Amino acid sequence: MRQEEEALALLKRLVETDTQNPPGRESRLADFLTEFLQGTHATLQRIPCRETGRDSLVARLRGTGEKQPLILCGHMDTVPSSDETAWSVPPIALTIRDGRAYGRGTSDMKSGLAAIAYAFRQAARRDELPQGDIYLAATADEESGGLGATAMSPHLPLGTGVVCIAEPTDNAIGISAKGTLWLKARIQGRTAHGAYPERGINAIDMAYELHYGLAAFCARHEDPLLGPATCTLTGIRGGVKANMVADTCTLTMDIRTTPDLPNKAVLAEAKRLAGELGKAHPGLQLAFSVQNDRAAVQVAPDAPEVRLLARTIAEETGKEPVYKGIKFFSDASIFVRTNPLVPCIQFGPGREDHAHIVDEYVELSSYFSSILCYNKLLANYFG
Repeated sequence: MRQEEEALALLKRLVETDTQNPPGRESRLADFLTEFLQGTHATLQRIPCRETGRDSLVARLRGTGEKQPLILCGHMDTVPSSDETAWSVPPIALTIRDGRAYGRGTSDMKSGLAAIAYAFRQAARRDELPQGDIYLAATADEESGGLGATAMSPHLPLGTGVVCIAEPTDNAIGISAKGTLWLKARIQGRTAHGAYPERGINAIDMAYELHYGLAAFCARHEDPLLGPATCTLTGIRGGVKANMVADTCTLTMDIRTTPDLPNKAVLAEAKRLAGELGKAHPGLQLAFSVQNDRAAVQVAPDAPEVRLLARTIAEETGKEPVYKGIKFFSDASIFVRTNPLVPCIQFGPGREDHAHIVDEYVELSSYFSSILCYNKLLANYFG
C-alpha cells in the first residue's frame, strides 16, 4: 500500500508539472527528477538541447559490466490540452476517479515515466552494484522534433546497451514500430480559363494523382503486427479562383512505413511518380521537402532482452505476455540513428487510444502493475 501511495504522489507531481509542447519547459520536470533521485547511488547529468529551458536528464547507476547496459527511457513533454473547457477534469492536475488517473500525459507518457523513475530509484538505493549499468533517460521534445533524444544519444551506450521505452502499450511488449515520413510536395502547373481546362495543367489534379500512386505503393508493404504502410493526405492548398485552372498546389502527406519499407524508398518512389507525371504533362514541376524522417524500429521476439522482459511479466503478473506493433513514433526512432542495431523495446502503462485525447487517463491497475514489472526487471540486474 505504501508503494502505491508513493507511486501516486510521484505521478501527481509529474502530471501537475506543466510540460505541454509547445513550449515544453521540460527543465522544470528535470529539476524535480533531480531532487527525486537525491540520496541514491546514481550520477546525474543534465543534457541541454538547442532551446532554452528544455533540458533532458540522464541518471546512471554504475554496474560491474557483467551484463549489457539497460536504458530506461521516458519523455517529459506532453501534447497540448487543447480546449480545456471540453475536459470534465482540470487537465494539468491529477484526478482519481473510478480506478483511473485523469490528466494530460497520464497515458502518454507520464505514468510510464513515473513507473521507470520509481523503479530506478528503488534500484539506485541498493548498496550492492548491479551486474550492468542502468540508465534513466528522461527526454525533452519527443512530441515534436525529438531534440532531447538527439542531444542525449551521444551520452548513452547505444552501441552496447538495450533500450526499454515506457510508452503506452497497455503493458504489452512493443517489438516493432512504424517509421514516419512527413512529406510536403510543391506542384507548379499551368493556369488556364476554367472553360478550357485542357489548355492548362491542373496542379490540384496532379496532387491527387501523386498521392494516389504513393498510397498504392505503400499499401503493398504489410507487417504482421503493424499492418500495411500508409500514406495519408493531411493537407492540401491550391487554386486562385473558381473559373481558373489551378497552377499551384501544396500538399502534405503523413506516411507511416513498415520495417521492410525504408523511408528513403518511399521518397524515391515519390520522385519516380513525379517524373512520370512530368513526362505526361510537359511543363509540370514538382519539388519535395521532408518535414519529419523517423525510421521504423524492430526487435526479434526471441531476442534475449525480449525474452527477459517476457519472463519478468509472466512471473510478476501470472499472465503470458502480449506482443504488439506500435503505429506511432517514439524516441526509439532517434536512437537508431546512432546505432541502427540497438534493441529498442516499448513497454508501459496506458493505452495508445487514450493518448492525446480529452479526459486522457490511465488505469491505476495498469500503472501499478508496470511498476512491479520494472522492479522485477531491475532486480534481475542484481543477480
